[in-house]
Amino acid sequence: MIKVSIIGASGYSGVCLLHALSSRPDVAISAITSQTYSGKKLSSIFPQFTKTYHINNPISELEFRVFDPDVISESSVVFFCLPHNESSKLIPDVLKRNKKIKIIDVGADFRFDNLEVYEEFYGKHNARSLNSKFIYGLSDIFYDKIKNSQFISNPGCYPTGALLPILPLVFKGVADFNVPIIINSLSGISGAGRGLKLQNLFCEVENSVKAYNVWSHRHLPEIKEKIENAFLNSSSKSDNKPYILFTPHVIPVTRGILTTIYMNLNKGVKEENIKEIYNEFYGDSKFVSIINNIEDCNIKNVIYSNNCHIAFEPDKKQNKGMIKIVSAIDNLGKGASLQAIQNMNLMLGLEPDYMVPEYSPFP
Repeated sequence: MIKVSIIGASGYSGVCLLHALSSRPDVAISAITSQTYSGKKLSSIFPQFTKTYHINNPISELEFRVFDPDVISESSVVFFCLPHNESSKLIPDVLKRNKKIKIIDVGADFRFDNLEVYEEFYGKHNARSLNSKFIYGLSDIFYDKIKNSQFISNPGCYPTGALLPILPLVFKGVADFNVPIIINSLSGISGAGRGLKLQNLFCEVENSVKAYNVWSHRHLPEIKEKIENAFLNSSSKSDNKPYILFTPHVIPVTRGILTTIYMNLNKGVKEENIKEIYNEFYGDSKFVSIINNIEDCNIKNVIYSNNCHIAFEPDKKQNKGMIKIVSAIDNLGKGASLQAIQNMNLMLGLEPDYMVPEYSPFP
């Protein structure tokens, strides 16, 4: 039996985890925490859990509690679904009580190899000595490293949508870095979380699309670091380091991310070479699919799931080295909670798709 605790269970990613894990007969949800709702029953805050029963414990009867490392340390796996700089404060206390506990951090605290870059964008890190122990949990790329590991940092939603299409081309040394890689991503408003902010109200977002944080979004350095790491471990002969331009946008939908990537490939790289590379990386993947028609690569086909759809189209007229790639994911599924469950499966030696739900409906 896998005993699970969810820290920060009242946010979107926490509630999605509860939905997804509640049907698993091998999981017992032993503790959920929330500062806002401590002492209240889950079903009183989220009525969709009313009369939701689990083979191991009644989900509707679960009660939010304050964080208690003694209680949390009794779990097999702990998901931390907290704002940045919070999980790194709490994890050391849990490890003092249980050194073997498995931890998946859905937040940003352990995503960076370079902590100076982390601190530039997120503030002072609270557990620097633990950082090197965390594996970056981009499941469909780094599954061999994730298998049987103890600590996982779940990627951000924008980075997941960008890195899954880009990294195979960088690893195989076919990316031309003489020109920038341009990434435009459009996200549903749930990516902003459940916090009450005027600009995130649906009335403010409806009938509009806007770019934001165009030079300073916190996911840019995460994307940049992982592409640079892939470049250093690739067969590329380029003297130029990758230069990344990333622009996030908010669109008037609840969930989903559509990412369009513009990049140059080396001379002589043909369309069939690209297909071969993607098939090498994702041919056995349960969740990443290469779509033939770029117009079929859209949010509607992936929301509520852990799937990533990728489509590409080389420029055959103006610039024969240019390629456009489109990816579609659900920011709360593949971009957060369902990828976290895929990581849990790998950590526990299970198949990556073991009981990862095809439909995770909240919100």
